[in-house]
Amino acid sequence: MLKHIKRRANNLIPLIIDTANMDDALDEVVSDMPKEERERYQRKREQIRKKLVPLIVSGEFRVTRFEEFEVKDGPKTRKVQSPPVTERVGVNAIMRVVERFVYPTIIRTSAASIKGRGMHKLYCKMRSDIRHDREGTAYYYESDIKKFYESIDQDLLCDMLEWYVKDQTVLKMLRGFVRVMKKGISIGLRSSQCFGNLLLSELDHRMKEREGYRYYYRYCDDIRVLCATKRECWRARAIIHEEVAKIGLRIKANEAVRPITEGNDFLGYVDYGDHCRLRKRTKVKAARKLARVKSRRRRREIIGSFKGMAKWGDCNHLYETLTGKKMKEFKNIGLQYVAEDGKKRFGGKQVSLRTLQNKHISILDYEKEVKTDNGLRTLVSFQYDDGSYGKYFTADKQQEWYLEKLREMGEIPFQTTIDSEVFGNGKVRYIFT
Repeated sequence: MLKHIKRRANNLIPLIIDTANMDDALDEVVSDMPKEERERYQRKREQIRKKLVPLIVSGEFRVTRFEEFEVKDGPKTRKVQSPPVTERVGVNAIMRVVERFVYPTIIRTSAASIKGRGMHKLYCKMRSDIRHDREGTAYYYESDIKKFYESIDQDLLCDMLEWYVKDQTVLKMLRGFVRVMKKGISIGLRSSQCFGNLLLSELDHRMKEREGYRYYYRYCDDIRVLCATKRECWRARAIIHEEVAKIGLRIKANEAVRPITEGNDFLGYVDYGDHCRLRKRTKVKAARKLARVKSRRRRREIIGSFKGMAKWGDCNHLYETLTGKKMKEFKNIGLQYVAEDGKKRFGGKQVSLRTLQNKHISILDYEKEVKTDNGLRTLVSFQYDDGSYGKYFTADKQQEWYLEKLREMGEIPFQTTIDSEVFGNGKVRYIFT
């Protein structure tokens, strides 16, 4: 068994056929359909559920047929398979539950098709790593796998699934998803996205845990490794080639080792170490759409979509040039609500200081003498490197002193890593470093 798998998923059928799960699967499948068509399938909700549940319980559910069409993905053209709506609902219902058990084994810097991650979140993590450690990310290795989905060994994948799933009824259906195509696995099937992540998970864990590569990122079969030297990058290349060969796949010939200053083209952005830009074809595509569109509603949609990309890069001027609008987020206006009691209110999830040990965060603000069940405490607001917010309470006099001094110096917000030290009779203090 793979070392990062602690327990195989079992007894999944009751979770799959649960009414809420089946309803959510249907809503997910029809969400992008035109309104009339979407409502038609939603009215047939009970009929679809009654058809699927007996097949899933018996393990006889299969994808019986599909339509195949071509999709343009940047410079590439891919053949995508799309089963009938009812069968897509069945696949989604099964995979929603399977993913819930297997995705916690996937490393945090792998993001393709994993709910709550996504390309923007992964890019923000990589950008933050680069900005905080310019020396350690001076070079990068880039590669992707040649014809990834089309080249996957079906027998090897079916064997691998047994390490993650113990439920034999579910395994029977998962093997059916693997063998939809005569060779490789289907690009359009939801299960294939999960299978691809699991197949490359051993590579991910080896790079992060056994080989110690701190700055390793993967989006589907697109891989980046950031290192301090070219030598480290070439060593990473050798390991990746070795692991990919074990599963019968090959790296494309366009792999490269380059300085970050030449531009790391990844996840729709080109990052130069101290700044980043949108990928050229993204800019050109948006400009052409805005030039020819007539509908105000459609123009708003295009601008909104473009802003969603531009705001993660250093693209304020580009956004204003193409749209005629300034890109200003509400959070950047600087307003801070103060309640009637004079105390500030901070957003984000409350955590304990212990959970932040050895983590890099940005301290944003603080409020002293906040009433808690344990007496008066200082409430500290912070931001993780991935952009999400949090807060914690502290009564540590040393932390409070530093916060007061830093505010007087105008140094808040500031970046830090939370460390710990032992003092007194074995007491632990959490400190800024």
